[in-house]
Amino acid sequence: MVKEYLLGNAAIARGLMEAGVGLVAGYPGTPSSEIIETIVGLLGDSKLHVEWSVNEKVALEVAAGASWTGCRAAATMKHVGLNVAADPFMTLAYLGVGAGLVVICADDPYCHSSQNEQDSRRYAQFAGIPCLDPKNPSEAREMAAYAFELSESFNIPVMLRPTTRVSHSRSDVEVGDMQLAGEAGHFVKNPAHRVALPVHARPLHSELLAKQERIEAEMERAPWNRLVLRGKTGVIASGIAGLYAQEAIAELDEDLSLLCLGTYPLPGKMICRMLEHVSRVMVIEELEPVVEEQVK
Repeated sequence: MVKEYLLGNAAIARGLMEAGVGLVAGYPGTPSSEIIETIVGLLGDSKLHVEWSVNEKVALEVAAGASWTGCRAAATMKHVGLNVAADPFMTLAYLGVGAGLVVICADDPYCHSSQNEQDSRRYAQFAGIPCLDPKNPSEAREMAAYAFELSESFNIPVMLRPTTRVSHSRSDVEVGDMQLAGEAGHFVKNPAHRVALPVHARPLHSELLAKQERIEAEMERAPWNRLVLRGKTGVIASGIAGLYAQEAIAELDEDLSLLCLGTYPLPGKMICRMLEHVSRVMVIEELEPVVEEQVK
């Protein structure tokens, strides 16, 4: 692998391309827009279909349709755009995927370019789907590629949630070879898993609930959750807050334990190991107290 100096959104685009994504649809909105713009510049001879859709709902539905034909697909948007896409987003967690389906939703803490600061991790919780929360461009690339594998393993959409300071920061990123998208597959009729009538939705909801324990076990093994046990005061930080905490502890030369988190559901066993070791703990995260509530 070689290193390139990449914008966070460009790193996400590379991760998608390296995973052999076949379709990417989105609606422009800072801080997510450069993902599709970068992909357009990387197309080359690829058969990858890329489009700006008329809105986020359509983008997600186009991506879902591609997934159901066996084509890895991604939909991009910013956090307020997820409100527009909420109808298919919530239902797709029941219906499942064909090939991997990744929903890339860029949050904007501090409203750098947005009308609110909503936290998309709440949507992932609400829908019952995994959420990946990168702390830097390198993790964003890795997570973008891994999200397809996770999606296919559990037959479920996966959310990638970069925030502004990840999407719009630059760093050295190891990149691999991009895979050319293959030919589009064929849609196979399966009303019980593709039509959200009540008679289908009830058993599908039970299936979704049954997946949660296995998803959490998978997240325990994810390399983006890292625990360092040192002093009796602990810091638990998620996403880019983990990077800030890591840098601050090093600069201050403090004897603190640190748990950096990058996945939801949270790694419960790892959190318990931290709590058993320390006498007090500080939780650092952007926006809603998602981690804090689960730690309590």
